[in-house]
Amino acid sequence: MFKLTKFTYSCKKAHLFIGLSLIAISFNVFPSANSPLLSNNAIEFKNSTYKKYGQGNEQLVLKSKKGNINLRNKAINLTGKVEGKFSLDGETFNLRSESLSGNLLDKSIVSKEKVLFSTSSIEIISSSMEITQTLPGGFKILFRNASLGTINSESNMQKGKAKKIEFFPAKDLIFMEGNAELYEENMKIISDEIHYDLNKDRILKSVNSKIFNNQ
Repeated sequence: MFKLTKFTYSCKKAHLFIGLSLIAISFNVFPSANSPLLSNNAIEFKNSTYKKYGQGNEQLVLKSKKGNINLRNKAINLTGKVEGKFSLDGETFNLRSESLSGNLLDKSIVSKEKVLFSTSSIEIISSSMEITQTLPGGFKILFRNASLGTINSESNMQKGKAKKIEFFPAKDLIFMEGNAELYEENMKIISDEIHYDLNKDRILKSVNSKIFNNQ
């Protein structure tokens, strides 16, 4: 998904380049009293902004109050009012959390705290989130203990929740699993598993379902 990578670190007119993805990072560096500025291949910073560009209009932007990056294994940890925005196939996705961690090599992003995630059509609130790249070229977003709402008032789906929700942005698919509940028009559906196509605005699959009339 993101093929061209560069990380730029600037301090006292010194520049360090790592070819992996294009990430422009602006930050203030605060070394601890007992460690140098660059210790164990790690950089600490505050008030940071990350920008990562891929093919076409693909873009990832992350902001946080504090963070650090390991130059050896390319691991990034962000804390404090973390905000993220990324674009793919003309769609923009937003997220907020108190902490995020990621890796530039396997292109993964994880949060073990409450997450607010939104697109132009849906909003998901969950206790944790994990973004991983899938083959070929797409990615999957996993939410746990999640509730789902729709921003598009014309959608048949109104809201839902499940122990696990998987979102596949490239295909506009949502998989709900574990005590799944979905409210669609005048119906409430309780199921072990529900697959929903956001583009076609309909259920593709449900397992052990019970349907109730909301009227």
